[in-house]
Amino acid sequence: MNIAEARAIALALPGTEETDHGGKPSFRVNGKIFAIIQADGRTLTVKTTKEERALLASAKPETYGVPEGFAHLSYMHVRVETAEAGQVRELIEAAWGWVAPKKAVRAYFER
Repeated sequence: MNIAEARAIALALPGTEETDHGGKPSFRVNGKIFAIIQADGRTLTVKTTKEERALLASAKPETYGVPEGFAHLSYMHVRVETAEAGQVRELIEAAWGWVAPKKAVRAYFER
């Protein structure tokens, strides 16, 4: 997978808008960020749980990591080119699910 494919997945999620976040493209629902494309153009930062981040980062540190300065927040770096495509999709959908309206999340996952 590449960052363009990850962007397409994020933008296909209901209510998602792409906006600038400090010079980086970010993906939001109702103004709440769930993913950010990093300046290197290969890393996507996604909202997650600290537990999932710790699990994935310890299993595949070359692919998943803790964003510098974000250890206290529930975000994770994903190097999309080395991650499995299905995993990237799941992480983007889950990140969206953390910020999207509950009714929209339910409808999306029940489809």
